[in-house]
Amino acid sequence: MFFTSNDPFSNNIKKSNYIITFLSGTITGIAWWIIIDILVRSTEDLFSRIYILPGIIITLMLIIIHFIPNTAIQDENNLINLFNNDGHSIKCARFLLFLIFLIIFSAVIASVWIFIADYISTTNINKKLTYVQWFGAGNMLFTILLAIASLLNRFGRKEIE
Repeated sequence: MFFTSNDPFSNNIKKSNYIITFLSGTITGIAWWIIIDILVRSTEDLFSRIYILPGIIITLMLIIIHFIPNTAIQDENNLINLFNNDGHSIKCARFLLFLIFLIIFSAVIASVWIFIADYISTTNINKKLTYVQWFGAGNMLFTILLAIASLLNRFGRKEIE
């Protein structure tokens, strides 16, 4: 039904975009499933709820990065810019993309820091238990998976000609 010869969705670019979008959404769903599992099984003294803040920020950046089209960043061969033709919007879109990636990677570093500072090098004997260290490792895995999903969503999809 979807991939017949007269269907407008039959070209290879749209098929690969569907697959990339599906993979990105699946990775995002798995990441949120991990953090929901951690939140359900933990207590406030074993896993502070503020630790999911880097993952929430990455999720917001994933949503924002989805709305920046490739044509807003490219200026090769005088491509038509969606915003205007003065060149300032291209610089603004590139700066926004740079800022989003900076925030994403900072959030990943923050989650690694949380894992090391609060679960690896702690003197609290309750946080040294193996099942409790899953809370820190799962939080770190949560942010890494969301960063992978956002990179896949941004660079995996191609513009339709």
